[in-house]
Amino acid sequence: MTEPVLIGLDWGTTNLRAYLLGTDGAVIESRSDPRGAGALTSSDYPAVLQDAVGDWMAAGLPALICGMAGSRAGWREAPYQPCPASLEQVASQLTKPVARSGIWIVPGVAWAPGGVLLDVMRGEETQVFGVGDLGSRTTIIAPGTHSKWIVVEGGDIQTLKTYPTGELFAAIQTSPLFGAALSSGYSKGSPFLKGAERGLVDPAVTSTLFSVRIERLAERLSDASAAEYLSGLLIGSEVALASATFENQKDDVIVVGQSGLADLYSLVLYHAGYAKSRQVDAESATARGLWRIWKAEP
Repeated sequence: MTEPVLIGLDWGTTNLRAYLLGTDGAVIESRSDPRGAGALTSSDYPAVLQDAVGDWMAAGLPALICGMAGSRAGWREAPYQPCPASLEQVASQLTKPVARSGIWIVPGVAWAPGGVLLDVMRGEETQVFGVGDLGSRTTIIAPGTHSKWIVVEGGDIQTLKTYPTGELFAAIQTSPLFGAALSSGYSKGSPFLKGAERGLVDPAVTSTLFSVRIERLAERLSDASAAEYLSGLLIGSEVALASATFENQKDDVIVVGQSGLADLYSLVLYHAGYAKSRQVDAESATARGLWRIWKAEP
């Protein structure tokens, strides 16, 4: 069995995922903890870390953290690395959250053309570096609460754009605009595809959102299927807008996510003409990205 050499942690807003990594970067063991960065103060992190992986740390292993633990409201802010950002540049800017040696935080990546900050991400940069087998120019999509579209050339992150699709979906479900609250959930059924097709053709969300109410008034959607239509509408709009922004770069597209939501994005991408898009598991990409960043550290 490979010997453990690194503790990798993906500390997101809602939960913490931890990986015990071996000499070849393989995941020996993984754990999950519900104490995400969104519910913690800076003083909470050491105790949570001890609870989650204290037995791993007792062996003297170094720990590398990516995600929202490095945000301004997290454990300690890890400054953003501006685009274009290479693996080596990100690895050279690791931040210590405390004086104790052996714990480091990965910086986020910012798109700031001409010094003007336009977009940021934390955690997705680690997934990018963990995808592997990238073409000369690749578009990586990381769907979620704040979906990221990331252009990578020659292994370096060139630009990115955020679409708060998941956050919109959650907020709109309880909006009084649509009457009764929409049922939650995603589906590949016909209401989802109907919404996706509408979003792809007409991505002006401020206008097309009202079609959710119209479809219900016309009894073409039930309360349950309206949520599926809405999710399709929002994802379709995102794909249409991003396609225009990234100049229809459809040759090499990778969806990095968990099955379910990633499947929905792949379905919409196919209907939008992305016939060659493929999926990569988000947790596998994160674990491998943490390993690669650690090995690239100067």
